[in-house]
Amino acid sequence: MPSDAESRVFKSKVDRWLIPALMMPPLATLAMAAKAIATGKGIDIGLSLGTALFVGALYGGLVFPLRYVLGNGRLEIRNGLCRQKIAFTEIQAVRPTRNPLSSPALSLDRLEVRWGPGLFQVVMISPTPRDEFVQQLASEAGLTPNGDGWIRPPSTTEVPTP
Repeated sequence: MPSDAESRVFKSKVDRWLIPALMMPPLATLAMAAKAIATGKGIDIGLSLGTALFVGALYGGLVFPLRYVLGNGRLEIRNGLCRQKIAFTEIQAVRPTRNPLSSPALSLDRLEVRWGPGLFQVVMISPTPRDEFVQQLASEAGLTPNGDGWIRPPSTTEVPTP
């Protein structure tokens, strides 16, 4: 198991059906650019190349590279230019889900990581290999198995009553 100074990187699982879906926008914009160049229409060339650059920037800024890092006392989610850091001590629960809502995951075979109440303190990720990821995360975050997921056990420290 890695120490605090070491980190373990997990890639996102990728669903096979998602590959063609992700390839369609860039290929369509490149096809538009090729047609515009072939016909010699200047405005169409600029528009289609601009669209291709926008799609590339969108993928580079929001999607790729997509990975999850465990180490240094936290779970770090890296997708494109975005970084989200969740301290192991804040993680309350992890459970499997197939929720299709937008999240930094390229698969519907996901884990829901909750670190507080509400919609903004939960993220869905799809690390692979999943079992190794969950085992390390549960160990580092002090989570225990609970049904099909893992939770932070209640604190055993009792507060004395006056």
